[in-house]
Amino acid sequence: MKRSIKLTAAAVSAIMFWNLCPILSWADGGREILVTNSDELLAALADVKAGDEIILREGLYQNDVYLGDGIWSAFYAKADGTPEQHIILRSEDPEHPATVAGVTQTNKVALKIVGDYWEIRDLKICEASKGIFLLQSEHSVISGCEVYNTGTEAIHITDNSSYNLVENCYVHDSGTDKPQYGEGVYIGSAKNNTDYGFESHYNTVRNCRFGPNIAADHVDIKEFTYGNVVENCTFDGTGIQGQNGGDSFVEVKGNNCIIRNNTGWRNGCEAMKYAFDASVQLDGWGQNNLVYGNTVYLDTTDCYLFKAWNCEAYVFRNTVEPADVTCYGNLVVQPLDISFAGDVNEDIQLNDADVRRMQDYLFGKDTGYFSAGNAELTGDETLDAFDLCALKRKLLTDDGGKPEMSVKFVKEEEGSWRMSDGLGGKSLTFHVSAEAGTRLNMAWGYWDPNSVNPKTGQLGVWTQLHLGMQDTDENGNVVVTVELPEAVTRVALEIWDYLAADGTELDMADVVLEKAVV
Repeated sequence: MKRSIKLTAAAVSAIMFWNLCPILSWADGGREILVTNSDELLAALADVKAGDEIILREGLYQNDVYLGDGIWSAFYAKADGTPEQHIILRSEDPEHPATVAGVTQTNKVALKIVGDYWEIRDLKICEASKGIFLLQSEHSVISGCEVYNTGTEAIHITDNSSYNLVENCYVHDSGTDKPQYGEGVYIGSAKNNTDYGFESHYNTVRNCRFGPNIAADHVDIKEFTYGNVVENCTFDGTGIQGQNGGDSFVEVKGNNCIIRNNTGWRNGCEAMKYAFDASVQLDGWGQNNLVYGNTVYLDTTDCYLFKAWNCEAYVFRNTVEPADVTCYGNLVVQPLDISFAGDVNEDIQLNDADVRRMQDYLFGKDTGYFSAGNAELTGDETLDAFDLCALKRKLLTDDGGKPEMSVKFVKEEEGSWRMSDGLGGKSLTFHVSAEAGTRLNMAWGYWDPNSVNPKTGQLGVWTQLHLGMQDTDENGNVVVTVELPEAVTRVALEIWDYLAADGTELDMADVVLEKAVV
């Protein structure tokens, strides 16, 4: 009598794996697995474990066979590496990368990975609806990959995926089928998509090249996320189509994100309206984002460096051509600079993350962005363990203090200056200089867009407040601090009279607002 034997899917995968894939070596508990064709790659991914390294020989790895269990991907793996034993998927020769592909740009994901501690390196990913789809993943790396010819997003990091890194990648020609969903890198999940977890935090996109022909935003950071970073990337706006709000290099809907040290070219793309923008998709989101150190060539004044409405953001140290391109937004603060001793990762916070980054820097590890100016705390112009000790002591003794922010302002006429927007709820200190021994009759005012004007019945009230006569000190200085209500957007300072000690009127042109500091 014959017995029938039923094999589980895992058993079938294991048998295929041993038959198809040559094991090169066992190292540190993992395997080096050389694959040379699509069947071998499918088998290796089905059986992969922590510590394994799957090495792809140059060639095309393409699959259009349905993998079952709702897996609409050309290639798929679900497995976790560990901090000590990552799972690596890479080309054998980075100079001659393997190509992992679907069949058409309207169907499936080329490579879908579910799990922690993956390294996906030096591959070409193309010809699919999505390129790389990373889910439920922490501490994974996508490095040195070229991702292109995708119907929608090129790289999608979602479903509670945090602390991941996308670096040194070349992303182009995305959104070829659905340009409204054609982002280069998409982090998180939109509020109306309940298929995936929303919390995708502290992911970094750095040293990547984006464009041409990315149909939507080059990087889109969704609501419910915080602490994501885009840095040292280059953007080519050619081919942005502007559908569904995809009209900028980077769009931010999360909180506490950093966009810094990137370079972008609009290249005459009329659909591109902003270099960077933020929006509120839900109350409390799209807030406290930093945009600094970027260089953008926008080739028109019909464009903004940064656009937001009801989104608190700090935009500073950027270089823009044409030079008169501005920012737009009622809560967008444009400091001249922000300095914060000890804030080595320059996120305008002082916490344990700065201590860890300084430790890594002193031990020669790759720290990513590092502000040497903020790290030097002992005054000897040398970064060493003494600065680390000073940083730890600073955190323990005074909660780190607060950053000093010099606010951008515009001189409207003699004795009248208008400050950057977005200063509501802050203390603002004016530093004014004139001739010693003189008197300044001063006033300040603010715009409250949420109050009803009793004269017109319309929203928006300008309030003027008299500061009275202020005497300059022996150096000709006057320092005045005002407290701004939360709803304030625009702020102004005015000098009504500039008088000598005997009451003689003096030339208002000699009165200078040196700085305004938050």
